[in-house]
Amino acid sequence: MQKAIKNEIKRLSDRIFAREKFRSNKEDEYREKFTRRTGRKFGLKPGVPPGYITRDFDPKYYKRNANFLAKTIWYKAQNFEYKPKPALNFEIAKPGGGKRSLMAFSIPDTAFANVLMRRIRERNLKKFSPHSFAYHPHNDIFDAILDLRGYIATTPKIYTVQIDFKDYFDSIPSSYLLNLIDDREILSTTPVERGALKQFLFHQFAKRRQYEKGKFSRRTRGTPQGSSISLLLANLANHALDTALEKRPGKFVRFADDVTALCDRYDDAVDIEREFARHCELSGIRMNVAKSPGISLLADKQAEIRTEKSVKYLGYSFRENGLHLSDSTVDRIKSKISRLISLYLIKYIRDVSFNKSRSSVSDGYDWDLLGLITEIRNYLYGGLKESQIRAMLVDGKKLSKMRGLMSFYALLDHKDALQELDGWLVQSIKRALKVRNKILKNKYGCYTVTPSRSKIIDGSWLNLGNWDGNEYPEVNLPSFVRGWRAARRYYLIYGLKDVEPPKYGYGY
Repeated sequence: MQKAIKNEIKRLSDRIFAREKFRSNKEDEYREKFTRRTGRKFGLKPGVPPGYITRDFDPKYYKRNANFLAKTIWYKAQNFEYKPKPALNFEIAKPGGGKRSLMAFSIPDTAFANVLMRRIRERNLKKFSPHSFAYHPHNDIFDAILDLRGYIATTPKIYTVQIDFKDYFDSIPSSYLLNLIDDREILSTTPVERGALKQFLFHQFAKRRQYEKGKFSRRTRGTPQGSSISLLLANLANHALDTALEKRPGKFVRFADDVTALCDRYDDAVDIEREFARHCELSGIRMNVAKSPGISLLADKQAEIRTEKSVKYLGYSFRENGLHLSDSTVDRIKSKISRLISLYLIKYIRDVSFNKSRSSVSDGYDWDLLGLITEIRNYLYGGLKESQIRAMLVDGKKLSKMRGLMSFYALLDHKDALQELDGWLVQSIKRALKVRNKILKNKYGCYTVTPSRSKIIDGSWLNLGNWDGNEYPEVNLPSFVRGWRAARRYYLIYGLKDVEPPKYGYGY
């Protein structure tokens, strides 16, 4: 155990070094882009080392002392004296709105939590439900989607039961978790492991300003999101629900706290809904009534009971005729790309200045538009080139790995939403270029012509005669449909082995 903790401390430290190097490179890139776009020197000062709130988050110190720290942690754990240092509390935006509270523990505590989680999970893997996909080392989000789709494709009449838990990770009662941790029939653990789990369950934490003053709060409810211990405990908290649903007819799939149950009889759907209510009553986990649709019939035509044309789950829309892109996913994609369009084409020339010496926009040589197209391509294709996508589609040349947004939607059966997104993308860029050209003309005296839709699509807006680089850029606009076709073909020929799924917590 001590050696595993030491190796994990070193691994986490190296990961932080890599992340800091990446961030530093991105900052250098940002400063360079800012100067090229505006002609001004501005941005973060180069060479400024990252600031750590305390030494508890300094990877250099912890990698250098990994052996001693691992020995100390394991000694304290064995003597039931171990307590994690206070965690730094911060918030990130949820995909659907609102904030998610996360905890960042010190590097040694994070390492201990990771080792602890992996050992307990490995020992209890066969006890946990095979229909719980987020915590299984050999399953991912694709497995959950395929499992659900398989049932829908083979069942003539389907009733859906969808329940949403309110602030799931933060609302699980600690008393309920303590009982589960101490129940050896449910969770096989050693006394040392149980003691450490309980310490993480009641850890101290503070936001940055309070942390610097040494003023900490103590957790009394829920699990520490951001820690691997939270994944283990959150899975444990819904184990009783998994067990109950497994005894019912039909199919259920759970990914973290996202649960969907299906069956072919209304009476069974009612029983399943009661299981959800019973679980919430016994565990103290709260149900989000406003966001819980309850029982619906999956059908294209309205029936006597509430009828839905689709089941929305993990970014997909499950319908009788196959998988579609969900409306919420379309909205998030549009929001992401709209921000990029505004940033590249409008923000700097409107709010800062314009570098005339860099962009000969009147000669069809616009670096900002080229940068935008490259950024969108990276988002859709995950860094793959247009030539690689076309080689896959035309010549069947295998890609080394399928990445990017469209890799996640390789399972889509229908491209209607993607076709609409392609049209929206061209129109959004054209509208932004009109605004951009108006600003350039009125504010900087640059006469420009907005390219047509076809020129934006095929890249002929760029006058390659003015290009002085060694290699011509890929100027044509990336396509949702083209990216999906490549991902889809890859999936049908080679399977999902090298298709990169999104990380846990991704907004789907």
